[in-house]
Amino acid sequence: MPEHPAMPSRGPLLVTAFGPFGGREVNASSLALAALRRADTTLRTRTLPVDLVAAPRILHRAIRELSPRAILLLGEAGNAGRIRLESRAWNELDFTIPDIAGRQPRNTPITPAGPAYLETPVDLAALMDGLRRAGHDAEQSTDPGRYLCNRIFHAALSRARVPALFVHLPLESRLETYRAVAALQVVADHLAA
Repeated sequence: MPEHPAMPSRGPLLVTAFGPFGGREVNASSLALAALRRADTTLRTRTLPVDLVAAPRILHRAIRELSPRAILLLGEAGNAGRIRLESRAWNELDFTIPDIAGRQPRNTPITPAGPAYLETPVDLAALMDGLRRAGHDAEQSTDPGRYLCNRIFHAALSRARVPALFVHLPLESRLETYRAVAALQVVADHLAA
């Protein structure tokens, strides 16, 4: 497994979330992003459409424009009961539902000659310890799915030369936004350190 080089940067922390999809009107990640932005005005944020083509372009443009010190990517996992810190981005797209533009790739590599997965350079053990000490329920995961969350995480790890982490949030009905934001502030502080 090739190592992901992380070079230090003095830029801002870039935080992204997704807009609604799948017939839903809101996305837990965009609710958390809005509240996190109000709590910390130094963050630079982007809300990405659940669109296979547009989302990576917007992310890449933000990376070029901002030269962030680290990237925190947020998404919603309808099956999650707690916050999930994703350790890997898989080199595969396998959409069980279409994106908002109607695209639905199945069993398709993101980078045909690339490795099976990319790993975050973030010290997840230390971050998990910090979250637990702050009273937050979280778990590590090696499977961000094969939908847009995985695609964006792969895009960040393959393009950015700074630490990147994807965090899946449970639905707002399972984890209130204010609690998600409190945990995300711990994550943001860890990434900005």
